[in-house]
Amino acid sequence: MVATVAAALMAGVPVAGAEPENGSGVKAEREQGSQMRAAAVPAIPSEYVPVSPVRVLDTRIGGTPVGPGRSVTVDLTARTPAAATSVVLNVTGVSPTLSTFVTVYPAGEARPNASNLNLAARNTRANSVVVALSADRRVTLYNHSGNTHLVADLAGYYTEGTANRYTTMNPRRVLDTRPGTPLGPRGTGVLNVSSFVPAGATAVTFNMTGVGATASTFLTAYPNGQTRPTASNINLAPGEVIPNQVTVPIGTNRSIVLYNHAGNTDVIIDLVGYYSPGGAYKFIAISPERAWDSRQDDGLRPSYFVGLTGWGETTDPVALHAIAGNVTGVNATAPGFVTVWPGGQPRPNASTLNVVPNQVVANAVTVGIGYESDPGIQDRAVNFANNAGYVDVVFDVAGFFVVLN
Repeated sequence: MVATVAAALMAGVPVAGAEPENGSGVKAEREQGSQMRAAAVPAIPSEYVPVSPVRVLDTRIGGTPVGPGRSVTVDLTARTPAAATSVVLNVTGVSPTLSTFVTVYPAGEARPNASNLNLAARNTRANSVVVALSADRRVTLYNHSGNTHLVADLAGYYTEGTANRYTTMNPRRVLDTRPGTPLGPRGTGVLNVSSFVPAGATAVTFNMTGVGATASTFLTAYPNGQTRPTASNINLAPGEVIPNQVTVPIGTNRSIVLYNHAGNTDVIIDLVGYYSPGGAYKFIAISPERAWDSRQDDGLRPSYFVGLTGWGETTDPVALHAIAGNVTGVNATAPGFVTVWPGGQPRPNASTLNVVPNQVVANAVTVGIGYESDPGIQDRAVNFANNAGYVDVVFDVAGFFVVLN
């Protein structure tokens, strides 16, 4: 089984070549012979166990930041069972002395050509990370430049055996406080998800965006009915627009709580999927792999989308149905946002990544793989679109949601 799964994942990794087609799309071409490097991580189909967020790393406690070209390794054996294969972390970089990036990967492996978190000097920013565990259930966090403190909060883990499977959705906007009242200082809002996911759902995955904060603050999402954890999902400076993907258990009354620490801020929630015992897909973690870098091709302009193709067929021994990864925006010429959604689906009223000029920004993404029937594509694809100006996109893959045929 492991050999079959590994072969399926290694085949058909796409490289996009972007050419405008009638101002509406691009033709995506797969580089012949392109393959994902063999990963040391065993290809084990796993199911998800959500947890109320718990802090597993905070370098501020010891007072020593992570230096340039240095790393810190987190032992998760006390927080995960022996059968755990990967974890979901919210990783925050705090006040780096230089612009830098952070890469999270299985301990003991060579550091991959991928990144999870991009930080400007003196900036505090968070990003959700799905990362495979090493055989001894550890992960490594690498800092590229300067000194920075790192904080990591565990949101859940994947494990062999029976737990919760994932069901992907075309992104759907389920909350936008901007027409009404923002969250005030130390204020909370309750989002009932019962009309969006089935009764058996145990956790939801969504893109949460903080907009127009009036003071430096942080946002935390957690299950309704539970004590607010010592954890955060988004860190905001005044006036910023910052997204982060969040996976959180569903609490009492089928609801989650959104907490704002200081000032007033608007919040947008775009639902992308849910977990349940009867869900559709298991998860296979891989060593982080760069699947697309538009700086080598042609980036995104607002007049067309890129369909990234080559994700296999549904009749393969292991059918890929969704991707967990990281999307990074580089070289933006105007403030705007990037939307990522399944091929073959209409472009949703949702956003994945908010970009601004002169900043490199990243966000986690979980997105379905669909059949794109655009005349220039006609393949199983993931779509990317930009609403304003020009931006380059970097897409790193951390794993796949699969059905074993």
